[in-house]
Amino acid sequence: MSEVPAAEPPTDGPALADPATARALRALRAPLVGLPLTALVLGVPAVLFSGLASILFTMAALAFVIGTLVVVATTAFWIGPATTLLREQPWRPARVRVYRPLKGLPRTPLRLREADGTTTDLLAPALSWTAQQVLARTGRVWLVGPDERGWAAIRSPGLALPLGQAKVADVDIAGGFEVSPVQTAPETAPTAGQDAVLARAIAAPRRRSKTDLLAPGLLLAFAVFVLVDLLRKGVDGRTELLLGLLVATALILALLGWRIYRMRHWSRVGKLLDAGSWTPVPVELDLTEARTVTARATLPDGRTAPVRFHRASRALLANIAATGRMWTAGAPADGQVAVGLPGYPFLTVARIG
Repeated sequence: MSEVPAAEPPTDGPALADPATARALRALRAPLVGLPLTALVLGVPAVLFSGLASILFTMAALAFVIGTLVVVATTAFWIGPATTLLREQPWRPARVRVYRPLKGLPRTPLRLREADGTTTDLLAPALSWTAQQVLARTGRVWLVGPDERGWAAIRSPGLALPLGQAKVADVDIAGGFEVSPVQTAPETAPTAGQDAVLARAIAAPRRRSKTDLLAPGLLLAFAVFVLVDLLRKGVDGRTELLLGLLVATALILALLGWRIYRMRHWSRVGKLLDAGSWTPVPVELDLTEARTVTARATLPDGRTAPVRFHRASRALLANIAATGRMWTAGAPADGQVAVGLPGYPFLTVARIG
């Protein structure tokens, strides 16, 4: 089974000294504060207002309360022990076998075997399908812990899983079904769009970019109908209503315009992904300038050209910097290209030249 070069976590110091690990830990902490705070902010007008407004604010606050409960159940008890482990221990590499998630609260069984022969069975909650596929295909993982209570943290190659929650399994995982990679050599897919992991990762936003047009489209039709009806009947004494309708129509138009832009974006991305198979391109990239990331690529004809990335994820940029290559869909040429990493849920659009 071939595997493209990918970024790996450093193992020569405390895990939390690694910037990617520190960012991932902060990202996991944020919902523990943000979700309950948002629920509280929405709860205040739910109490102060009445009628439909109160119902809407109550429903919104309840959604954030439910989200808070889910995050607390999966993350809150792990954050403290994991932070201690990440401060004190380095990442340790291990081989991993992935089993199908257990019923109930999704927990993915993992069997880890370290270089010294130590075997540890872990349960990782909320491990995404794409992360399961990366671990199953590469067979590699890094961990810290477990501590005396069984808490551990894991991380995959390629930063597809910057930081995962895990605990020593309290059930026998040996009888489960092992997860098999759906694509053992993603770099050989006929087109980048047929990369199974990437296709699964972008399927939902691509589909949503089309269905999201429905609501603002219907709202716009309704707003125009009401506006035309009001103009026909006359606006004497209803100037404020007319202004409100105009403002609402303008906001709906802006939302619809944004949704159309997103749909066109994903349509363009689909065409770029179908341009050809994954192609490695030598690149020099410096991540010290965090805001505007540029690189220089060596094209097949031998010339070098600047590359500008459009909202690329830190994980994808970290892989490009660590391996000295970017993977384009089809042969690189001047203009827009889709950039990713074969077998990983990373994608961005870059401009060459």
